Amino acid sequence: MPPPGDMAAAQSAATPHPAPARFVESLTEEVTDLMTVSIPVVLIAGALVFVAWRFMGLRAWQAIVCLLFGFLLAATTAAPSIQRLVTGLVRLLAGH
Repeated sequence: MPPPGDMAAAQSAATPHPAPARFVESLTEEVTDLMTVSIPVVLIAGALVFVAWRFMGLRAWQAIVCLLFGFLLAATTAAPSIQRLVTGLVRLLAGH
């Protein structure tokens, strides 16, 4: 009788696992969509903050508070909904 470790290795080698491949593929598609949408939005948001700081009198502490709010908001359960809203708005504006 083979040792228990060898039997487990033989069983795992014989069983194909197609689910992880589909999972990785879906993650890759999701990350690709995220990157194509988030980089331009970040640049536009950064430009708006710069304009507000330069011409509208935005103080440094106000910008820091907004930055912290964004980081904290990204850690909440509202983040996926906000991401879908922003993605939808960008697609609407882009005509997709």
